[in-house]
Amino acid sequence: MSFLAHPANSQGRPHLLHEHLRGVGALARQFGQAGNSQLGTLAEWAGLLHDLGKYREEFQQYLCGQRNSSHETHHAVYGAALAFKHKKLTLAFAIAAHHAGLHDAEKLRELVHDARYDFTCLPTLQQRFEAEVGNLDLSFSDPDFARDKLRLEMLTRMIFSALVDADFLDTEAHFQLQPRATFQLEADQMLQQLLAEKNARAKDGELNALRNRIFQRCLDAAEKPPGFFSLTVPTGGGKTLAAMAFALRHAQLHGLRRVIVVIPYLSIIEQNAAQYRRIFDPENKGIVTEHHSAVKVEEDTNEERPRTRSPLEYAAENWDAPIIVTTSVQFIESLFAARTSRCRKLHNIARSVVIFDEVQTLPTHLLNPLLNVLRELQRTYGVSFVFSTATQPAFRKSNSVTEGFTTNEITEITRDTEATFQQLRRVRYHFTSPVQTMSWATLAQQMTEQPQSLCVVNIRRHAFELWNELHRLLPEDERDSLFHLSSWMCAQHRFDLLGDDKALEADTIRARLKRGAPCRVVSTQLIEAGVDVDFPLVYRALAPLDSIVQAAGRCNREGRLTDEHGQPALGKVTLFTPENNTLPPGVYRTATSITSTLLQQISAEQLATDHQLFERYFTQLFAYTDPDAKDIQALRNGFNFRTVAQEARVISDDTRPVIVPYRDAPNIIADIRDKGRDSFTRTDLRRLQRYIVNLHTRDFLLLQGLGQINELFPNWEMYVLAEGFYDRQFGVILNQRSEEDFIL
Repeated sequence: MSFLAHPANSQGRPHLLHEHLRGVGALARQFGQAGNSQLGTLAEWAGLLHDLGKYREEFQQYLCGQRNSSHETHHAVYGAALAFKHKKLTLAFAIAAHHAGLHDAEKLRELVHDARYDFTCLPTLQQRFEAEVGNLDLSFSDPDFARDKLRLEMLTRMIFSALVDADFLDTEAHFQLQPRATFQLEADQMLQQLLAEKNARAKDGELNALRNRIFQRCLDAAEKPPGFFSLTVPTGGGKTLAAMAFALRHAQLHGLRRVIVVIPYLSIIEQNAAQYRRIFDPENKGIVTEHHSAVKVEEDTNEERPRTRSPLEYAAENWDAPIIVTTSVQFIESLFAARTSRCRKLHNIARSVVIFDEVQTLPTHLLNPLLNVLRELQRTYGVSFVFSTATQPAFRKSNSVTEGFTTNEITEITRDTEATFQQLRRVRYHFTSPVQTMSWATLAQQMTEQPQSLCVVNIRRHAFELWNELHRLLPEDERDSLFHLSSWMCAQHRFDLLGDDKALEADTIRARLKRGAPCRVVSTQLIEAGVDVDFPLVYRALAPLDSIVQAAGRCNREGRLTDEHGQPALGKVTLFTPENNTLPPGVYRTATSITSTLLQQISAEQLATDHQLFERYFTQLFAYTDPDAKDIQALRNGFNFRTVAQEARVISDDTRPVIVPYRDAPNIIADIRDKGRDSFTRTDLRRLQRYIVNLHTRDFLLLQGLGQINELFPNWEMYVLAEGFYDRQFGVILNQRSEEDFIL
């Protein structure tokens, strides 16, 4: 009997089971070996045994259409039961999960002892395996850290990731008849490309000399062994290119495989990914992968139903490119995920350089479990981390931050941080007592009196209200100078409004700023971290201290302001408390309260020049918040993978992703629908991700109830917003509409 893994492909060739097991085993070993040899061995055995249950006649009959699906045709549990019998728990977890996702420990125990399954057939399955594949020997020794449950939990995740990615790729190659194109990190060549870009930007003057020094120090620090590094440089110091220089040189010297840039906001991803692509991947071959898709792949967790994977699952990213630019949400939640599509990328973090851009935005409520995982990735899987920011948080070990860093565990790259901050000072702060409030009408009047200004507020409703006041006050011939930015606009929309700094369209924000034309921008906090804009005047609603300083980085960024005598001048940053002030709940509100108290104790001069304020601020913040608010470490100790995935959310708000009808999106949607759901690929997912907005579930359900949200394909968890509910000024519009729009 010829045992099959999958049905015939388009050329009529069936996928033989022994070929599939060998193929997945070899790929999984290759993926695991990149981390360390023990992971390679375990991943290979997970690959060899993952479909052991397909040697049962019941499954073969199902595959040939002779039997309906039931618990008798379920196959993953048999390889898991065999591994469990041999006390290889990491393998048992990974194999049992390769379709349904990682289980909690109690669920795994139930599965491998479930009376519905005929485990008396295991000797027969082993015989068939050995006849076709080779000797089944699980007598290899456990890892030397097997008694450390947290390290073992992470090892299980790595095995699972290598197995799932290998299984996806081998199956995909069978049906699509060709493997995916991949690229290796060519660190030597890419470093030369980066140096050429830096030299092309070179200008005379003190600022460029300072940026060159920072760049060179990054190259020098890259010679140190893999570990933890901090790059503490104020806005305007050239952190983006300098951090990449460190990463490429570090990878070159220590044989690391890729660079992963983790960014908190989509607005910076759009900018940085475009910059990296222009330098390293001008033909867009896939050398730089921009990954921020919020599409949630709803995987079938029914243990009894052998099934064909959704094209959405095969389209999931696996981070096999040399440079990955991704979000904090994607990166952090992948470390704690349970589903196959979210976990398949995890093994590719091994032996990488990970740059945390704007590291101060890491979620406080997950800080202890996150730091624990980062330390394990560094220690066991050869990852180097760079914490890059102008507002360096105090991740020091303390009574609250129990997983924090000890003295000298993090290497500071810049060394002369205080002098660097003094040299890069660009602004003067103005603030009064937090109890003194300002109305939108007063603020709008002040902004109209200046041709260029930026105001950053805390919530979308405030941005909308201030924009309306400005629109009312501005003369009609100046209303095109008014811009609105918020998270209810898709990534492409925000990018189009900001403008590409290398191809400045006439009416974009960057183009107007560059030529001195009127430009007033009202934005939520997404603009304040890393977006390259340069205003002479910035208003910031009272917020966490790091947010205030980051917003100030959008003021006089390039140091071009001069006074009436032509001498260098400082930009103006005004802090204010809005009337009827509303703040996002949780840590944001707590951090703002701490900041309010701190501002009453310091001068405006200190805020502009004393970078050590951030250590004081973050120490207080971590003391007032719980760095493991959901008890993730205890859950991890109990190997409760699925519960960890549910609890370890970066953003607690319940949101749903929606494809919005902006610019090219309708044509892309039509093209995808014309091809059909079975032809959906990773390329399609990448095309769509720039047109996705996350809506709160209550808003999603309201729009869906109005018939304004529909599925991309029937019974698919991808949704498309109707034309009438996306506005070229505000993005998704809901509360801003008149009641007549909701009359059906």
